[in-house]
Amino acid sequence: MKMSRQQGVSLVEILVALVTGLILTAGVIQIYAANKQTYRVAEASARIQENARFAMELLARDIRMAGYQGCAGQARTLVNTLNDTSSFLYNFGNAIYGFEATSASAWTPTKDSSITSPLGGRDIVAIRGMFDEGVAVTGQPSNSGDCGNSSSFTADLKVSDASVFSNGDIVIAGNCSRASIFQITNVNAGMNVVHNTGGSVTPGNATKDLGACYAGNGELAKITTRTFYIRTNPAGFPALYRKDGSNAAEELVEGIENMQILFGQDSDGDGVTDQFVRANDVTDWSRVASVRISLLLQSTEDNITTAPQTYTFNGATVTPADRRLRRVFITTIGLRNRLP
Repeated sequence: MKMSRQQGVSLVEILVALVTGLILTAGVIQIYAANKQTYRVAEASARIQENARFAMELLARDIRMAGYQGCAGQARTLVNTLNDTSSFLYNFGNAIYGFEATSASAWTPTKDSSITSPLGGRDIVAIRGMFDEGVAVTGQPSNSGDCGNSSSFTADLKVSDASVFSNGDIVIAGNCSRASIFQITNVNAGMNVVHNTGGSVTPGNATKDLGACYAGNGELAKITTRTFYIRTNPAGFPALYRKDGSNAAEELVEGIENMQILFGQDSDGDGVTDQFVRANDVTDWSRVASVRISLLLQSTEDNITTAPQTYTFNGATVTPADRRLRRVFITTIGLRNRLP
């Protein structure tokens, strides 16, 4: 009798095929997961690098310009006609100033009240000077350009372009020998910049007398105290903020977790840094020749690393509770107006 041949596949063969397929699928999933995690790490690292470059560039650009007041810099005679020349916002005799974070809620010197909502334990730096181009002063007084007139020191300033100025702006008029700081109380249609006493502007002018005439060889530009510090942004992440004068602070770069600052003091007056100290150890701010900035950046996404990433920052080794990626960046910036 002839035996029939087996048709199809056996149960054992089906099970073997299923197991083999599951193993291959698991391998593919594992490779995909590993590649995805590698991509997340690479993306977070790239974002941190990008944010660090941007933050350092912003800080370095403005710190280098600390004390810039036009043609002759801080060597010329400076007259400050504002009502409050010793306060943090209007003390333009100090090109740079800092606040050392001495605890989670305190700074030395005491933080100025204009600096709102800073994160504790982070240092603060303020730079004073001109950060925009000036315009030519074409007339004074009575738009004539006659500096021989006895009233020229108190006259309004006619400028080549008044559109860049507004009532309440703090400005500096200067040439290569003198400079005067005042607050604009009116800008009229004839491109005249008015600087009366009184009025509704704050802090206002103590006098109309600028102490000099700037017609023909002077310029007029905005001057401000620009402050950099760390605070929490609306998304809940630490970020670098910049605040100009009494204006509202604006967010610059997200993910800046900490900022520590050392100030390079020139002890012997040769324009070269001799030692780096904290803000509370600076004995003479006019002797600060450089600034050393240390930034700690974090990824905005958690669970980037497989375990909490231990890092060393500001002399301390820290193991955080999260699994964010972190990097430390350090740079030293010379103040151009203090260099030999």
